Amino acid sequence: MRPLPPSPSRPFACALFGLALGSAAAVSACGPSPTYNWPAESALGYKVGPGDILKINVWKHDELSQQVTVRPDGAFSLPLLGDVPGNGRTVTEITADIQAKLKQFFQEQPPANVQVSEVHSYRIYVVGEVQRGGEFTPSGEVTVLHGLALAGGFTRFANPARIVIVRRDARGERRIPFDFDAVVEKGELQQNLALQSGDTVIVP
Repeated sequence: MRPLPPSPSRPFACALFGLALGSAAAVSACGPSPTYNWPAESALGYKVGPGDILKINVWKHDELSQQVTVRPDGAFSLPLLGDVPGNGRTVTEITADIQAKLKQFFQEQPPANVQVSEVHSYRIYVVGEVQRGGEFTPSGEVTVLHGLALAGGFTRFANPARIVIVRRDARGERRIPFDFDAVVEKGELQQNLALQSGDTVIVP
């Protein structure tokens, strides 16, 4: 696997921008990575999908404590509680839903816990100036750096400072900036997000 070194073409590209567009434009095009609220993205957590296997534990209720698979329609079933939506939700959201359903049947609501036992729905995409672009299906969440490593690293034409993650979820579609040099050389690890299923990493 080819390593992920900082791109030697970045200074040269910035020099070209300076000649073609003027110094002010060059600063805009090649200056520091843009400000973005990366912590808000990292706090979202893993979203469950069809095929994922969940481990449900309801305290002192073995009949409700079991391992379930999220069906293609995005839900799973539990005795007494019926169907519980799972697709596109975090384990925190699923747990809260189960807790709400338990209130209907128990005076003293037993605590519930949900864990992702096996991941089968997770898919990410890495495209552009990488060695092996395409779809990847890791067995668990990976970060942007891990995703780039799965794609074999950059080609000689890549501009690692202008990587973008395209994300579509309930909040809509957005483009999240990722500056490889800033993460690796300056330690700006807040940019190294855990990729959500369906994220596309674009390397220009």
